[in-house]
Amino acid sequence: MNLITSCGSGDYCLALTVSLLGGALRLQAQGLPALPYIINGACQLECCRLGGWSTSFSRLPLYAVPGGRAGAHDTIPTRTSFTADSTVVVVQRFGVAVPDEPVPQRYRESRALAAGDTVYLVRYEGEDWFTAIVRGQQHKVYAFWSGRPGMSRPPATRTYGHVVKDLETEWWVHVRWSGDHVGWINMTHVSSVHGPDGCSE
Repeated sequence: MNLITSCGSGDYCLALTVSLLGGALRLQAQGLPALPYIINGACQLECCRLGGWSTSFSRLPLYAVPGGRAGAHDTIPTRTSFTADSTVVVVQRFGVAVPDEPVPQRYRESRALAAGDTVYLVRYEGEDWFTAIVRGQQHKVYAFWSGRPGMSRPPATRTYGHVVKDLETEWWVHVRWSGDHVGWINMTHVSSVHGPDGCSE
């Protein structure tokens, strides 16, 4: 893993390398995958539909890899049809939630939690359900806190803890159009595309 591509003085470079290595080792020790973490086949829509999509009033930048920070290498024009053939969710930052008191097992799939447990949120599944890592093991966890991430809840909803760090994910889709034009589009905040939501179209 290439952690450093360029840096200044030797002392600063060494300190930065040690810091990044320490962070990666801490994640591994807690049973967490390295970041960015790619979840193949995942989608942020409940009725995700691949196949024929089209742009409307905005152009779409096309990137070489999902979740990267390099600039776009191509652009899909407005009012253009293209094909979406695969989808991933990229976790850029794990969320962290901590129970302030014991969390009872509300549903069969959601385990009970002890006060002070560190719950690492990996992916939002919808309807307030999360894939999470607790004590090095992956579990389904139902939201036990108020506010984000998750759904809005009535003020009187019983809560058992709080969120320390919000979950940061991106939804990327691999597409092809007009012959040899291929790449990834970041659909996280895009609304000017027809086709992806099978529930509304």
